[in-house]
Amino acid sequence: MKLSTFIYVTMAFVFSNNLYAKEVKEMESIIPTLPGTIVSTFSETTPRIDGKTDALWSRANKLDVEVVRVLAPNMGAKSQVTIRSLYSKTHVYFNISWADDTQSVSHKIWTWNKDTKQYEQGNDREDMFALAFEKKGVFSIDMLAATEQTWDVWHWKASRTNPQGYSMDKRHIYTYKKPAGKARPYKSRNGKTIWIARPEDMGVSIEKKRKAPREYLGDKIAQYVTNIIPKGSSADVRAKGVWKDGRWTLEFARKLNTFNSDDTVFDIRKKYSMGLAPFNHTGDMDKSSGQLILTFKK
Repeated sequence: MKLSTFIYVTMAFVFSNNLYAKEVKEMESIIPTLPGTIVSTFSETTPRIDGKTDALWSRANKLDVEVVRVLAPNMGAKSQVTIRSLYSKTHVYFNISWADDTQSVSHKIWTWNKDTKQYEQGNDREDMFALAFEKKGVFSIDMLAATEQTWDVWHWKASRTNPQGYSMDKRHIYTYKKPAGKARPYKSRNGKTIWIARPEDMGVSIEKKRKAPREYLGDKIAQYVTNIIPKGSSADVRAKGVWKDGRWTLEFARKLNTFNSDDTVFDIRKKYSMGLAPFNHTGDMDKSSGQLILTFKK
C-alpha cells in the first residue's frame, strides 16, 4: 500500500471547494511516500507550554519532517518541520519548529473603507499549524477511498487560538450517511458519495466572531474575539507558539485519555498514524507531511 499523506487531502478539501480527483493525483506524486516515526519519550518532569524549547526537550528524540506544497502556486516546494514528543503518566506533549520569514498574527481584520464609509473584511491571514491523528475506522491515507473513518485534529491558529494558549480541537468525519450538522459531499473512488464533516469538539468554542461595527471605531478592528476561554472537550488541547528570528516554535499538550468521546485515546502500548501541516499566512492549504507514525517508549 502506498504510504502517502492523509492530512494533505483532508486540508485541501477543507480549504478548497474545487478539489477533484485529478488534482489529488497530482498531489500524490509529490508527497513523500515513506512514513517517519515520532518516538515519544517518557518523562517524569513535564514541559511548560510556553512556545520555548527548554532543556527538558533535549531528552526527546528529534525527527526532521519534509513538508511539501500541495497546491498551486509553487506546487512541490519543500521545507522542513522539526518535531519532538514527550509523555508523562497522564499527558502527551509535542514541540514543533519550522521556518517562517514573517510573523502573521492577524486574521480577516475589519478594515475601514473611507469611500464606502463601512468596514470590509481584510485580506490578512494568520499562520497556522495542524496535527491529525487516527481515531476511528480503518485508516486510509486516500481521501477519495471508499472508507468511513474519523480523525482527531488539533488546529492551532496564530491569531484566533494562540493568545488564549489553546489549539482548536475538532474531528474530521468521513461517512456514506449524511451526518447531522454541516457537511459536504464528495465522490469517492468507487463512485459512491462520501460526506465530510469537521465538527469542533463539545463544549464552549475558543472561536467567536464579532460583527462589523456600523460606525467608525478605528481604521482596523479585530473580527475575532481573543478573550474567550474554551470549556469542555473544546479545551482539551493546550498550545502556545512563539515566533522569533524567522522561526515558529509551537508546543502542544493533551491528556493521554481525556475520557471525551470525541478524542483519540493514546495507549502507550500502541502506535498511531498521524500527519502534520504548517500554513504560512494563508487560509488555503499550504504544505503537508507524508504519513507519520507516533510510538511511545520508556
